[in-house]
Amino acid sequence: MEAAVLMTVHNRKDKTLACLYSFMPQAVSLTAEGRFAFSIWMTDDGCTDGTADAVVSAFPHVHIVKGDGNLYWNRGMCAAWSASLPSCPDFFLWLNDDILLKPGALQTLFEISSAMGHKAIVVGTAEGSDGTLSYGGRTRKGRIIVPDRTIPVGCDIFNGNLVLVPRHVFDRIGILDHFYTHGFGDYDYGIRAEKAGLVSVVAPGVLAVCDRNPGIPVWRDSSYRLRERYRALSRPVGRPFREQFVYDIRSGGLLWAVFHFISLNLKVLFPVMK
Repeated sequence: MEAAVLMTVHNRKDKTLACLYSFMPQAVSLTAEGRFAFSIWMTDDGCTDGTADAVVSAFPHVHIVKGDGNLYWNRGMCAAWSASLPSCPDFFLWLNDDILLKPGALQTLFEISSAMGHKAIVVGTAEGSDGTLSYGGRTRKGRIIVPDRTIPVGCDIFNGNLVLVPRHVFDRIGILDHFYTHGFGDYDYGIRAEKAGLVSVVAPGVLAVCDRNPGIPVWRDSSYRLRERYRALSRPVGRPFREQFVYDIRSGGLLWAVFHFISLNLKVLFPVMK
């Protein structure tokens, strides 16, 4: 079976290479066993630090998809995913370039997928360098789910850092929604899967290391002026109004979307004091 590894990168050369170096030995091992073949599809979203050249130099078989620097995470992943489709892979593995896989992570993802009949989305949990859980499966309200040590646990939504999507799921709901620029796309995919009657599970154990972005966002930071906070809120890496509103409607309905819109504006008007 073939798995297409999907990545999008922007000026994080050292982290991108470290991620691939943590991934490759596991992929080579599974390939040597004759169980899987891997292809890597990486969107170079306008990197100016030589990321793509460094990746191709170290890993010549990586397929580079060119972006213009304005794709951000979700649309960059859409570009990589679309480019991989002609190869008709059996799986699609979302892999953030700032994640470091722990030994056995890939094997665990595929074993759980097999146990679920290759019909469920399998989410890997990551922890920060301080040992606290950082990314993984979540409840509908956004609370991260602590993985069980031995069995998969259901989740509603998930971070897109380490996610295995089998062909069965893709055939039902397709790729990430191109409507979203940076965030929301991964959570939205979980919502769409649930509405289609599909299951998402958190794989056992902690499979990777990935630190969360430190500090509070600019749009909640009192050291910035109100205009700057609103500008930050509307940026792709903030909470763009249309994208936030559409996601909130899909996940909680119109009343929740209106309530959350008011809540976000109040957080901008009354930011966190430093």
